[in-house]
Amino acid sequence: MRTFALSLSIFWRALPCWALLVAILYAIFSFFAESPILFLILLGFGAGTLMVFMLFVNVRSGLIVADEVNPTDLGKLFLRSFKFFRFFAIFNSLMGGLSLGAYYVASQMGIFDFDMAVEAVTTGNTEALEALYASLSRPSVYAYTTATQILSQIAYASLAVPMAANAAACSPKARDYEIFWGFGAGALRMFLLMLVAGTIVTGMVLVYGFVLLTMPVFDGLSLMQVTSLEELTAPSTLSAYLMIAVLVLFPIAGFVWFISLWCAGATLCFIDHRDRKQAENDFEISRVFERPHSAEDLRALRLSRMKGTASGQA
Repeated sequence: MRTFALSLSIFWRALPCWALLVAILYAIFSFFAESPILFLILLGFGAGTLMVFMLFVNVRSGLIVADEVNPTDLGKLFLRSFKFFRFFAIFNSLMGGLSLGAYYVASQMGIFDFDMAVEAVTTGNTEALEALYASLSRPSVYAYTTATQILSQIAYASLAVPMAANAAACSPKARDYEIFWGFGAGALRMFLLMLVAGTIVTGMVLVYGFVLLTMPVFDGLSLMQVTSLEELTAPSTLSAYLMIAVLVLFPIAGFVWFISLWCAGATLCFIDHRDRKQAENDFEISRVFERPHSAEDLRALRLSRMKGTASGQA
């Protein structure tokens, strides 16, 4: 429940940043309206960094709620966003290679027929495609897909604490965490959180689909009642406009909340992992200071214990 409460706090704080990002992208697109290819090139290079930047903003919002960070250094925030995106790209490439390797091993074990899949895709033969669909419906394929998806989600959940640590480092006097600091910490916890969140989102999508089909936004008609394109008229009443606004804004708000929930989980996992590491370091330091360092110290300690034993016997 602590994660869900923090996600709502992050949601309200990060929502203006997402709106500002959309406005900036719209302004850039309008500027490059005559050369959309150039815009797509710029978006391709900057989309990953911008996404990481927004994740960092969400995490820092959660850290601010928990009173865990100092004011943000924008220079560090942009630089860390770019560095972490490079780290994520390398990690993603590694995961892609492992996925291909797992598929090759599965094909050697007889779970998949690689040659049949290539033939069906390249030729487009109806019988080959039907045979491919039939082979993908076997229980062994479902088991393989489930296992690889679980392992993949746990692997990506391992990035939660490193991402939050890098976001926490974007302050003028903050600790300079390594890019991969805390990798793997809280991975199972994040996986379970995403499992619960995925179930909630699935329910929300079903409700949204039902409302979308049944809400009377076309002059009293819903999508289920529309029988021809001519009946899809523009709304003429204020209530119809409000219903359309709700239908448009609801999925956007759901996306932002889902990101906020993930970042809330990453923030709490980072705080717990950092505090646990700090407690372990403090314990080790206390043991170093309590440990005698010389033969004289050991002799004095032994004599004091012998005197204590003698006085106790007396």
